[in-house]
Amino acid sequence: MIVRFAVWLTFFNTWVLFEETVVDRYGLWEYMPYYRVGRLCSWDIGAMVLLGFVVWRAFRRITTSRVAA
Repeated sequence: MIVRFAVWLTFFNTWVLFEETVVDRYGLWEYMPYYRVGRLCSWDIGAMVLLGFVVWRAFRRITTSRVAA
């Protein structure tokens, strides 16, 4: 469980870095509805949910393949 959270947190940190270095720097936030600069917004929540699902799915696949083997 701790490893899953650490992997999710690493991916979310990557999303935040992408926001700061690309979206905020080049002004792409003007074209993203409901985006709030420097605050938690629906884009951040969407990224958290998507990354959580991807990490959960990836670890589920790994655990089921170990159990089946």
